[in-house]
Amino acid sequence: MATADRLPPYLDEGRQPSRRKLAQATVIAHLAELPLFANCSKKDLRHLAAVTRLQLIEPDQVLFEEGQPTREAYIVVAGRIIVRRKGRKVAELGPGEFVGELSLLLQRDHSATATAATSAEVLVLPQVGLREAIHEVPGLGWKLLQSFAARVAANTTGRDAL
Repeated sequence: MATADRLPPYLDEGRQPSRRKLAQATVIAHLAELPLFANCSKKDLRHLAAVTRLQLIEPDQVLFEEGQPTREAYIVVAGRIIVRRKGRKVAELGPGEFVGELSLLLQRDHSATATAATSAEVLVLPQVGLREAIHEVPGLGWKLLQSFAARVAANTTGRDAL
């Protein structure tokens, strides 16, 4: 029987999982829930999880500032993120939403500032790691492109792409 401070053993191995495996499993579970990665296989998600990290953010902490170079995109797991352009609030993001991904893909400076409105958890996806995962996993780039295109179409038309 497992206690609160002891994890149940893997049934097939008879031992406890390492913290690293648990952390990767958590990241994979978060990625799998996101519409952006809906077309990805478990293998694809494992590669993405290997280059992604979970980060805790304090209220009022700035994720990135408008005009600064883009090195990472963020996926909100918990909490709220406020996005401001030229000081004006343009969005409030919650769990499952992305911020910084278009600047990351287009290799442009950030077009807005993102700040935590509350304590938050985010998945951090570095540009270098995403590029490596796309090169290592055949078809991953195409799957992500399809998901981005569907998201852009939905945002511009207010409905799913035809």
